[in-house]
Parts: sequence; structure tokens; C-alpha cells
Amino acid sequence: MAKKGNIVLEMSGIRKAYQMGMVTVDALQGVDLVVHEGERLSITGPSGSGKSTLLHILGLLDRPSEGLMRIGGTDISTLSDNQLSYFRGKKIGFIFQAFHLVPSLSALGNVALPMMFYDVPREQREKRATEALESLGMGDRLHHLPSELSGGQRQRVAIARSLVNDPSILLADEPTGNLDSKSGEEVLKVFDDLHKDGRTLIVVTHDAHIANKSPRQVKLRDGRIVSDTGKKHL
Repeated sequence: MAKKGNIVLEMSGIRKAYQMGMVTVDALQGVDLVVHEGERLSITGPSGSGKSTLLHILGLLDRPSEGLMRIGGTDISTLSDNQLSYFRGKKIGFIFQAFHLVPSLSALGNVALPMMFYDVPREQREKRATEALESLGMGDRLHHLPSELSGGQRQRVAIARSLVNDPSILLADEPTGNLDSKSGEEVLKVFDDLHKDGRTLIVVTHDAHIANKSPRQVKLRDGRIVSDTGKKHL
């Protein structure tokens, strides 16, 4: 990974509008955000604040209506849909509330899956997937199906899957939302370790306890950033 301090994500004047019948809904209204490599930040806000829309744009699942967005210096607007899909798989590691594991694949198979789309040889896929799972304490669960794992273990598999393509950004959406408190704390400890390892981690959450784990907190309201505890350091 590059040295800490490099800009990994830059958003300037990001707007997103949706047409709902005769009404235009301005979900994001001029969002400016700079994230440096190795940062851990949370994005919070009440229902309707624009969190989900911002999550989709950050994760390259949607394009903004206006504004500039760069990841690793690449202007996202210059990419075709196919290029964007390829770029997303390389640059963004997703961690979802609902895990999104393939039920018929083992833990190892789920973690190896993203590498198949980048023509990584099978032996290398299995090696990297095994190492990722072992690093998260799942070495004895490699061949278990998701149905044979606890919620916390499934989320560890999902985190391992998010890491195997060595993405620039880990993007977590309510990562403990489907977990009991003990499993949730274990996942947050994994995030602590990832942050210590220099990973860039963005967590979108409504949970103040999770948000407070991040050194930097960004709060949205009505499609705008109303506070950013990291701004003074940028």
C-alpha cells in the first residue's frame, strides 16, 4: 500500500437528483469530501439525510448528477460502465449488513469469488483466500457453508472477501446491524485491527456507538455535510 497521507478519495460539489413523477428530489446538494489513505471515518445522519445515496456513489454503484469524484486520482466520470465495474471491483471492498454470501459456496469459495473476475489463477485464489480467512481467525472454518456459521463468523467471511483484491477503500454499510452485541463488538475489533494495518475504512451507520469508534465523523443532513471532525486536519 502507498504511504499514509495520500489522497485516496476526493469529492467536490457532488449532487444527486432523482425524478419522482413530477417532483425532483435533491438527495445530495453539493457534498465536498477528501479522504486520505489510512483514515477511518464514519458517515452518519438521520433518515432521509442522503446517507444511502452517498454510500452508493462512494461505492461506485451510482453516478452523481453533478460534481467531480476521483479515486486514486482517476476521474470517475471518464469511465464507461464496464470500466467502472472493473474499477469498482479493484478499488472498493464492500462489507454489507446482510453479508451477501453465496449460500452454496464454502467460506473459502465466497472469499475467492471476487478474484475469478480478474483471471487470478485458481491456486493463487485459494492461497489468498485462505490467508485472508486465517488472518481473521477463520482458518478452521474454510470449508463451512454460510448456514454452518454464526452471524459474526459470516461477517468475518464477508470482511475477508472485501480484502482479497487489496482495495483502496473498505466501505461498510451498517456492518453490525444483523449481529448480537458480542458479535458486533468482535467485528468492530476487526475494524480496529484493519485501521492499525493502515486500511482506509469508511463506515456508514446510524449507530452512535459504531460512529464513535472512528477518529473522524462526517454528519449529513438534508443532503449536505453539516459537520466533519476531520476537516481541520485536511
